[in-house]
Amino acid sequence: MVAAAGGLKAGDLVRRPPVTILPDETLLDAVDRLAQHNIGALVVVRREEPDVALAVISERDVVRALNMRMALSTPVEAFMSRGVISVEADEPLSRAAELMWRYNVRHLVVTKGGRLYGVISVRDLLRPDALRSLCKP
Repeated sequence: MVAAAGGLKAGDLVRRPPVTILPDETLLDAVDRLAQHNIGALVVVRREEPDVALAVISERDVVRALNMRMALSTPVEAFMSRGVISVEADEPLSRAAELMWRYNVRHLVVTKGGRLYGVISVRDLLRPDALRSLCKP
């Protein structure tokens, strides 16, 4: 990882490629994909626009859906939250951290030229290189 002038950029920490799911895939598909990739969130995209994020489905969303006794065959679109909070890859990492704090989200979509590039999680912000970039010594 290379630090950009003035510290890390949001794109420096992004997980690539982003792990995605379609709105018509099921709750069980989401559970399987989260476990398979050992991640905490999936980006919901349309088949015809795989580089445009529609929503983020987190482990918390899945647990909430299960707690509401939704069937495992329930489509993702039935429990996904609408709207996406994102940051451009070339913005400072501090901007990504600020957005996560302000909107109380643990996963932030990163875009490049307005297109889906990856995801940053709170866990990524706790990496030593990220902390050095975000915090004063």
